[in-house]
Amino acid sequence: MKSRASALPRALWLVLISLFAGLPVVWMAVTSLQPMEDLLGTSARLVPRSVSLDAYQEVLTRFPFWQWFANSVVVAGAVVLGNLVFDTLAAYGLSRIRFRGRQAVLTLILATLMIPTQVILVPLYLMMRDLGWIDSYWALIIPFLASPTGIFLLRQHFVTLPLQLDEAAAIDGAGRLRTLWSILLPSSWAALGTVAVLKFMWTWGEFAWPSLITNNELLRTLPVGLARFQNQFAPRWDLLMAGSVMAAIPVVLGFVFLQRFFVRGLTGGAVKE
Repeated sequence: MKSRASALPRALWLVLISLFAGLPVVWMAVTSLQPMEDLLGTSARLVPRSVSLDAYQEVLTRFPFWQWFANSVVVAGAVVLGNLVFDTLAAYGLSRIRFRGRQAVLTLILATLMIPTQVILVPLYLMMRDLGWIDSYWALIIPFLASPTGIFLLRQHFVTLPLQLDEAAAIDGAGRLRTLWSILLPSSWAALGTVAVLKFMWTWGEFAWPSLITNNELLRTLPVGLARFQNQFAPRWDLLMAGSVMAAIPVVLGFVFLQRFFVRGLTGGAVKE
């Protein structure tokens, strides 16, 4: 009985935090169902006077929403796949292969986490311009095919796996890639799922780089395309919220289906060497 009483304040705090975090999402969904005239001035309300799907219809018919959606799917899918491949290979080398300077390489990779993305936007843009990749999928995908965060998370996970697995595989004649593919990766779904979720969420919502590198409307990703609905003189809040609701659905579904991998992956590497 005492344990239940002590758990009550914690449960109330969790409920309050959940309400605080979920209220903007609810407001976004409710706003998308209200006509634009109900959103002007101080007339917007959490419980709408009337419900309308006109904003969704206008977004889907007047604007290339599905093209923006397809661009985001292609870019996010390619970036996630690239990170799973290259981050895994780098993490395996840093955790299982002994070579001179390994710790220095790991330190340099982790040091890049302290560099804000905004700092490298201009030199990265100049590089893409020199390569002739402005207004192309290459510029949206190639610079982000590997990430220090993914390398670090996967490296920390591989460190927890016993070296005896590698030794047993070597006795059976397996090379390093075969050991990684057949022995280590089947035990690493949680860590891989975590990297996939983090990278997908970041890429799906990225605005600064796609808005800088693309001028063609048909190459815009969802965040850049939705920015068209908000301008200085006549922001269309109904269209912006309707598009945001549809854009958030893949992220929500992906997190719901992969949340158990996400939690296990974040806590699985929390060990000391």
